[in-house]
Amino acid sequence: MQLVGIKDSEKRFNQYPHEFSGGMRQRVMIAIALACRPSLLIADEPTTALDVTIQAQILELMKSMQQRLETSIILITHDFGVVAGMCDRVVVMKDGEIVETGTTLEIFENPQHPYTKKLLNALPRLDEKKKPKRPPHIKEGIDASIPLVQVNSLRQHFDSGKGELTKAVDDISFFIRPGETLGLVGESGSGKSTTGRAILRLNEPTAGDVLYQGIAVNRLSKDEMKTMRRHMQMIFQDPYSSLNPRFKVLDIIGQALDIHKLSSSKSERRKRVEELLDMVGLKPEHANRYPHEFSGGQRQRIGIARALAVEPDFIVCDEPLSALDVSIQTQIVDLLEDLQHRLGLTYLFIAHDLSMVKHISDRVAVMYAGKIVELAESEELYSNPLHPYTKSLLSAIPIPDPRVEANKKRYIPEEDNTVDRYNLQNAQLVEVSKGHWVAI
Repeated sequence: MQLVGIKDSEKRFNQYPHEFSGGMRQRVMIAIALACRPSLLIADEPTTALDVTIQAQILELMKSMQQRLETSIILITHDFGVVAGMCDRVVVMKDGEIVETGTTLEIFENPQHPYTKKLLNALPRLDEKKKPKRPPHIKEGIDASIPLVQVNSLRQHFDSGKGELTKAVDDISFFIRPGETLGLVGESGSGKSTTGRAILRLNEPTAGDVLYQGIAVNRLSKDEMKTMRRHMQMIFQDPYSSLNPRFKVLDIIGQALDIHKLSSSKSERRKRVEELLDMVGLKPEHANRYPHEFSGGQRQRIGIARALAVEPDFIVCDEPLSALDVSIQTQIVDLLEDLQHRLGLTYLFIAHDLSMVKHISDRVAVMYAGKIVELAESEELYSNPLHPYTKSLLSAIPIPDPRVEANKKRYIPEEDNTVDRYNLQNAQLVEVSKGHWVAI
């Protein structure tokens, strides 16, 4: 346990898995694999579910273990950024067959197979400028002169037992314009998903206000909130667990139509469900299938169709890409952008994949320990990060280029003499340039 960087291992070895964070659990798994000092370690997607800072730590740990124990590693991954920084040679597989193999440089700089080229072209790169977005389409009936969603001094506290209070969201404020995508990023446990749930009142906020076109959502009655839910919807993180396995797709999507009385007959209900499936790139006959009959990407499309069923104006996208491989991620992002333009949607896009967030978002807010520490236009934030935490997040993201990865140095705030430690207890968001806010 000490070898894999678990502190206080003499105290922690007697704890259960639920008492460890995701990154620490992955370190325990590596310790189990190293227990018999193997000459070959098969690492099967070891960082898929981890945020970028923990991913960087795990990859550094694996490199260190490889050198100290002289272990060979087979790294199974869909993340080409990880491949660029970790691997000597690459094997590309499709449909159970090897379609290409070569050194890492050969694969990245001179790919031969169309599938390899497709994978590499699908990758959003942090060091590339984002493509210009189409002008936003503002939905009829929306007042474009005021924010669609305004969050004021939002707090979400939980009683963690023994009189201790967990401040999951601690006094945050921001707004989202009609037709805009606001990216919300940060590591696991920073409060991103809790913020999204509090905005939609899936959790009742402890304090603060959430305004939708000037209406205080958190002050509505139960019946008023039911009506408001037609305007505000959510795409959930895990397409495996967020769809009821006992329901057919027809009923998963149709349930929203039933609740809000949006169809007058079974035939009208079915027709609307088939329209929604077509809208998200699925077929009408898919309505008769169960969730387990679909791939992860298809299940996420079903989740998107369910969110669109009540014709909302605002959607919280809670880590909608985290369970998907890179080519499917690109398809889902393209779908979300197309739907935004066609239907005049506004998004809060929550994710820990900062590369993808850069390319879909107009502005990006960075969360740490329940607070927003930096907020700016997407291109500005990525080209000129000011807060130490933002710098450390961006430097931890692997770039899908072996030459860049070989020379890249991670920014670690503890090594910066100008930075003591993040002390956010009394931090204030201050505008340092037009639209660029930083916690001081």
